Parts: sequence; structure tokens; C-alpha cells
Amino acid sequence: MPRSHPQRFELNRRTFLKTSLAMTPTVMLSFNALEALAATPGKQIFSILHTNDMHSNVVGVGPFQDYTPFSLGDDQTRGGYARLGALIAQRKAALEQLGPVLVLDAGDFSMGTAVAAACRELGAELQLMAQMGYDATTLGNHEFDLGPDGLGQAIKQAAQAGDIPTVLVTNTDVSADSDRLADLQAMAERGVLQPDQIIERGGLRFGLVGIIGYDAFKYATDPGEVTFSDPIETARAAVQRLKQAEKVDVAIALSHGGVVKRPDGQFGQGEDLNLLKAIPELDVVIGGHTHSELREPLFVDHRPVVQTGKYGEHLGELVLSLEQGQVQVESYRLIPVDDYIQGDPVIQTQVERFLQQAGAVTFAPRGYATTQPLVVIAEDWPMDYADIESGTPLANVVTDALRQATGSQIGFTANGAIRAGLAKGKTGVQTVYDIFALAPLGNGIVDATAGSALVKGYFTAAELKNILEFLLMDDPNHPGEYYPRTSGLRFYYDPSRPRFDQVTALELGNLDDGYAPLDLEAPTLYSFATSLYMGSILVYIPQLTQGALPLQPKQADGSPLTRKVEAIVDPRASTSPYVLPTTTQLNADLAAIAPTSREIKEWQAIMDYLVSLPDKTADGISRLVKNDRAREVRGLPIR
Repeated sequence: MPRSHPQRFELNRRTFLKTSLAMTPTVMLSFNALEALAATPGKQIFSILHTNDMHSNVVGVGPFQDYTPFSLGDDQTRGGYARLGALIAQRKAALEQLGPVLVLDAGDFSMGTAVAAACRELGAELQLMAQMGYDATTLGNHEFDLGPDGLGQAIKQAAQAGDIPTVLVTNTDVSADSDRLADLQAMAERGVLQPDQIIERGGLRFGLVGIIGYDAFKYATDPGEVTFSDPIETARAAVQRLKQAEKVDVAIALSHGGVVKRPDGQFGQGEDLNLLKAIPELDVVIGGHTHSELREPLFVDHRPVVQTGKYGEHLGELVLSLEQGQVQVESYRLIPVDDYIQGDPVIQTQVERFLQQAGAVTFAPRGYATTQPLVVIAEDWPMDYADIESGTPLANVVTDALRQATGSQIGFTANGAIRAGLAKGKTGVQTVYDIFALAPLGNGIVDATAGSALVKGYFTAAELKNILEFLLMDDPNHPGEYYPRTSGLRFYYDPSRPRFDQVTALELGNLDDGYAPLDLEAPTLYSFATSLYMGSILVYIPQLTQGALPLQPKQADGSPLTRKVEAIVDPRASTSPYVLPTTTQLNADLAAIAPTSREIKEWQAIMDYLVSLPDKTADGISRLVKNDRAREVRGLPIR
């Protein structure tokens, strides 16, 4: 639990409410009005402090070197667990004068930063959430990035260190007979994983459920033998039992389902709202998954859905009343977690310890250190999925790095696989921590450390077209995230044409040497490199399109690739530009299949590419500039 420190930045509670109201136009009452409500006979006040999709962002979002949690007004980073923990403690102390307070999270608490790279070894995220005072969280799709065994190891490590938030798994079934589920099953027996939870606090009984939605479990990359039941039907049964049999006063769902915008551009639809529409007994939904920054609650009748955005950049503060069995929102706001909040030194000490340990596990074996400067930028390099043009320079750098690392003709990814942008900040220095955030997803095949292995296959021009056609099919729940990014390949497409027939031409080459058109009818094979994370999606294109877009990954001789291990790019091969890492750990289960294979990690390829840039500062750090190669448009729409 958070503890009090004289260094903590404290604000007068009434002044804090007044200034926040000016910054955040939303449902707000003054503290005096809330105190008056709390004194009303028959009315009980309670509050929920909440987050979602924190993705292991233990330090502020922005350049790592800029984050200064103990000094105020001197950086532009947002979030950071030292600040968030201090803010939770401050707001909890104030709100407890009105009634009970819950601290809740709606999932995707892990995977995304350098700390998550060693989540199996450390369980850092849940340990830090316990330190910040969280009561409960639930699972998102990214909790399964390292498989159910990786998730089980992370939860076990955290639980062995002390009490952690309850992980609610109402529609997540971990009971299958599988060695990969052993740790999750042990955590369920211990009560760390629970289908629901009852919290008695301040004279009220709160019933909590944790739901992973359809869209989320669709994107769970490796759930193994874990299964997910219907979110609405499972939640309905659980909530009705909590209300009828357990007599809870308030039913709350932690929902990793999300809300999205209607055609008019306003939030107003999505799985979180569907839960309230389908379950009249459900009082509150704390939402996540879609990274939606809701400045005001969304309502079904009087019952709210709230969501804070992402990465711990805001803390949601929801104040409610209960009168004659009906819950009513009295006040709501998003509080920015920025450098107007002085961080908790105990939490920051824990964060720094985890960063050092994660670096030893993940980066040191490949010659890097977590805080090591890699490159300097003179301007921001954003990755806005909805704005294709703004993300082009960074996407070009990533795909160029994949192509260089593998010696392939084509490097390939999609917008959504590039998980962050680069912010210049005060100095422009980007460290290993910052660059890892570009490609943190996935894991290896024979190397168990975090980060997608690079894989290489061969496709015909027609198959390359089919890959592009699939990814040009946008998902309205994730606009722009599928958009394809290439190196060594330029493509033309007409968005007005029918689905699966938008690509009009392909060209192989590069900006320096020029491009040559590809014959879509020719059987010629072209080498193609991507991350294992992306490759695992691409191989399902024929199935996902019911055969409309056929393709078969092949080896150089044209024979089919039938196992992941066959696609590994071995850095010891004579054609590889890579130097063999000094150490690596083979997965014992695959050692017999590929006893000598090593992997190139996606994040490693990007780091090595940046280090190799010829333009250096006086300190020998590479400069990354938006030159013609970075700005080149490689997917050209025809309108």
C-alpha cells in the first residue's frame, strides 16, 4: 500500500478540485457539495479511482531521460508510477472523508516497455500496482503476448513477493489440462485469480467481475489452452448471482472491451456499453482496450462507462452515490498525471530496481543497457495510426531496419505493430528504453527472452499483393492500425475499388537505385522479412478471408514453410549482416529441433540500425534525421 512521505506533493483538496474543473470540462461538483451529499440521510457516497491499458509504463511517457518525478514543472512527460502512486494516495485520502474508495484497473496492465521485457522473471507490474494501492484488475489481450505460461509466471513472481491486486477472470477459463496453465491454475487455487470478488468497505458491499471482450480476445496472440466464454452471458450470470445471492449493493465490471466513436465522431458505441444495455443489474463499467480518453462518462440510463485513455497518463476519479438501491454519478474527471505531481520515492526506488533487473535479463545478452543513449532526434517522430502520413518516417525506419537485419529484399510490418512514437523532449536523446517501446510485442521461437523474433519467407508478387490487400482492409475499432508498411517494395492502391482488389501495382527496389515493376503473374519468389508477431497474423490470411486471398510462406527453394523454426533468421549465417550475440538462452523444448539456431529480435534490429547510422554527435551517438529516405511514401493511393 502507498505510504506517506514528507516529500510528497500535496494540494489543498478544495483548491485541487477547483483548478481541475477549469482544466477538464466534465461532470463535477465542488468538495463542499459532495460533503453535503454525503451528509444526506439515506444517501451513501463512494468513489472509484481507475486506470486502464497502462502497458507497463512505469516511467513517464516521453524521453526516458526527461522523466524527473521528484521535481516539478520541468518536463513534459506524462504518467509514471511514482507520480501515479502519489496521486492515488492523495486523492484516496481526500475522498475517504466522503465514503469508501476503490482503486481499479481494466486490464492490459503489462507488455509495452522495457520492464515488461522481464515480466516473467519479475512480475513487476502487479507488484507496483500493489504498492500503489490497487484492489483489483483484469486481463487484457496483451497479457497473453508471452503465452499463458508466461502470464502465469509473471503473476506467480508478483504473488511470491507479497499481496497483489486480485486478478478477475470472470469469462477466462484456465482449467484445461495443460502444463502451460499450471501456474495460472496454482494462482487460481491460491485466490489471486478469481471469477469475481466481493469487497466490503465503509458499510457497502461491492461485487466485482472482470471481463475480456470479443475484440480483445480476438487479438490475444497466444492464449494457449485458455478459453474465453461469451462476455455478456458470463457477466450477466455473475452479476445476477452477486446481486441476488450475495446481496452486494453495487455491481462493477472491469471490462477490457472498449468504446468506439459513432459516425458523428462522438463516443457512443462499443462492448462496454453493450454490457450495461444487456445487464440491468450492472451499475458501473470501468472500461479499457480501446485507449479511449473519456472526458465525461457515457451512460446507459443513469449507469456509467468510464475509461482513462492509456499508459497511466490520467487517473480517473468517479464519485457516485447510492440511494434506495440506485447508483448515481455525482462527479467525474480525468486527472492528468504530469510533473505537477511529485512522485513517491519508495515507488520510484522500486521502479529503478525493476529497470535494472529487466535490462540484465533482456538487453545485456545482446550488448545493450536499459538507460543507454542510442540516437538523437531534432524533432518528434510520431506514430499516429489514424494519420498515415505523420507516421511514415518512423515506419520507414522500422522496415528499413528489418530489411537490413535479415538481408531480405522486402522488410514489412503494419502500423499497429509499431507501438510508440519518439518524442524529442528536452534534449532529443533516445535511450534503449525509448527504442524498445517501438517494438515490445511478442517473443521468440528458440530464444525465450521478450521481443518478436525476425522471420523470413518467400512469396510471389501475387501473394505480396494479397498481404497488402488484407491489411488495407481497415478495422473501424482500430482505424489505421492495419495499414501496411514496407521497405524494398512500393505499392499503389485505389481506395475506391472493391475490397481485396485495391492494389493496382507493385514495384521492387529503393529510393537510391530506383524501382522496377513486378509481374503479378510471374512465379518469381521474393524474400520477405517481418516479425514473428506480424507473421503469425499473415499466415492466417487465407483462413480469415475464407480463401479469397491465398498465400503460402515458402523457403528459398519454393518448398513450403511448415514450422516457425524454419523461418528463423540465423545471425550466424554467412549472408547475415549480424554479429552473433554473446549469449542467448534456447528454449529446451525446441533445442532438439534447432540446436544451433539463434534469433534476431525485432527491437534489436531497430537498435542496431540506429547505432549503424553514419551521422554522429561529438559524443559518438547517432543522429536520426528525416531525410528523403525517411519521408519516402511507399504506399501511394490513387485518387
